[in-house]
Amino acid sequence: MKKFAESEIQKMMKKLDLTREEAIQLLQDDEDDVSVELTAEQKKVVKKMTQGDRKKEDTPRKRERKIDENKRYLMAFFEDVIKNNENIEDFLFTNVEREAVFKYKGETYRLTLAKPREKKSE
Repeated sequence: MKKFAESEIQKMMKKLDLTREEAIQLLQDDEDDVSVELTAEQKKVVKKMTQGDRKKEDTPRKRERKIDENKRYLMAFFEDVIKNNENIEDFLFTNVEREAVFKYKGETYRLTLAKPREKKSE
């Protein structure tokens, strides 16, 4: 039988309200506890039993995107301003609320409008 530190025994007696003999026996049982190796098949069963059931959706949900009138207005405003310059050619929206492409002095440029999300307050 292994000799345990007096502090361990006292700690067990105090926390679990045990007698000295019960505390020593509990410490001894903890020492003797040997984990059993599982077979591959048993490991598969354990894995399957510990995983939660997840129901997969048949068809993914399609979220309908809200139209941002402010962004559309701003892009139209930029279009008016840019088209009034005689050096601008081929102004084209690639996305009405976000992106436009145009040529200036023979080089292609892309205008991208981004609206950052507001920071969440905690």
